[in-house]
Amino acid sequence: MNELRSIAITHQEFPLSTIGKFHIDPDQREMLLRSLKNQFGLNELMYLSTCNRVELIFTLPHFLCGGQTKAILGHLFPALDAATLDEVSKRCLKMNGAESAEHLLRVACSLDSVVIGEREIVTQLRKSYEECMQWGLTGDIIRLAINQCIRTSKDIFTHTELSRKPVSVVSLAWQCFREYGIAPENRILLIGAGQVIRNFAKFLSENGYAEVVVANRTIERALEVAKMVNGTSIALSEIGNQHAFDCIVTCTSSESAIIQKSHLENWIKPNQKLLLIDLALPADTADEVKFSNQCRYIGMEDIQALAQQNLAYRQQALEACEAIVSSSMKELSRLYQERMVEQAMNEIPYLIKEIRNTAIGSVFAKDLENLNDESKELLERILLYMEKKYISIPMKMAKEVMLDNIRQN
Repeated sequence: MNELRSIAITHQEFPLSTIGKFHIDPDQREMLLRSLKNQFGLNELMYLSTCNRVELIFTLPHFLCGGQTKAILGHLFPALDAATLDEVSKRCLKMNGAESAEHLLRVACSLDSVVIGEREIVTQLRKSYEECMQWGLTGDIIRLAINQCIRTSKDIFTHTELSRKPVSVVSLAWQCFREYGIAPENRILLIGAGQVIRNFAKFLSENGYAEVVVANRTIERALEVAKMVNGTSIALSEIGNQHAFDCIVTCTSSESAIIQKSHLENWIKPNQKLLLIDLALPADTADEVKFSNQCRYIGMEDIQALAQQNLAYRQQALEACEAIVSSSMKELSRLYQERMVEQAMNEIPYLIKEIRNTAIGSVFAKDLENLNDESKELLERILLYMEKKYISIPMKMAKEVMLDNIRQN
């Protein structure tokens, strides 16, 4: 673990626009990482890239400094201007040994994420490792670290409250939708066709909602979303002609209000309030609709308030998470030490074979010439038995003694 190094360019130190400069095109990734590994003599190398972080995890026998960080980044991203390279090399996180290992654990458990408790990061970490492993860039040190990351993440998400309450916009909107009691047979209008609406449509599809109309300025994009829920698509200009909805979910990039009070006459069913969930900034809903007695309006202000409550709830789980990470670090240290012992002991069988071959081939060669074939065969069986059985016992004992010393220290 002492040789593990990390360079981290994350949302905590840089804007997303800067981080984006360090994303490597997937088609170029293998070639560039191989070149980096060879150029700097890195025994192991892994590259992680998400929307809010870029990280290089590698091994070096000496500590990582600012100058080497700049050289590494400059080799990977030669088109970067000198000012950006200087700034990022100075301000990025540069970690060595146990610090690097603990950082990886915290990343995998989403303790270092923009949204604490999100589960996607451990999947991204695993996929990045598998990609670099397939290219032959990684080895035992990174393998042990990533395996421990995955185990620790599972432990935290299973035994703490870190991810119990949703904090993403779509998850919270879905929670409001379900709490209002919208049934699968109810009629729903989705306005927009961006990622937020697409994610909401996935929830609808997974839960059996089929009476869905999708409206968008570009009818082709509306059709794409409608196919996700086996619904129908219309142009945005046609929403006023639609009738009898139980729920409207809207999220567009419009700078002016799309939903006007005049729409309510056709949309609202008799003796029923319309659930209107507006996830747009600025809002797609006119003020006179927001405060109408005919609607139950939920806007981004409400969603953000729920997110803050849930984040506060998640913060309470951090103490339990920190204890798990601390315990995991001790376990990882033990695993590394055991692996070092195993690697050291691996040479013993080869040394024993060399001694045996020397004894037969030179030291006792003349004595063996006087033996008949039957005696030679018997001696060969005895030596093989000694090699496999008797030698394995002291090896096992020696390994246990070494591991006991490691555990005690």
